[in-house]
Amino acid sequence: MKTKLLTGAFGLFAASAFAVAHAGSPADYFNKIDADASGVITQAEYVAFKTADGKHSAEEAGAKFAKVAGDDGEMTLAEFETAVKASKKKKHGDKDKERS
Repeated sequence: MKTKLLTGAFGLFAASAFAVAHAGSPADYFNKIDADASGVITQAEYVAFKTADGKHSAEEAGAKFAKVAGDDGEMTLAEFETAVKASKKKKHGDKDKERS
């Protein structure tokens, strides 16, 4: 059950994150969000980045962050890359189902 929840959370987070950064690598996108270049993304950095264009509310962004970042309140590059990979898997799986 926990695996399904985490996979779903990763998918929700990464789908929005990766859609904007499809031209670059996940690491490039991570570095854009990591405003202070500390090597981790804080909730404040993520919320500021996701709300800057007005497409997401602070509440939505905060909820997505919490699902991926875990208990420590910081998102590492590894966590971010895992979310992106889960999103890609889900996206490709959905396309395969549509073709059937």
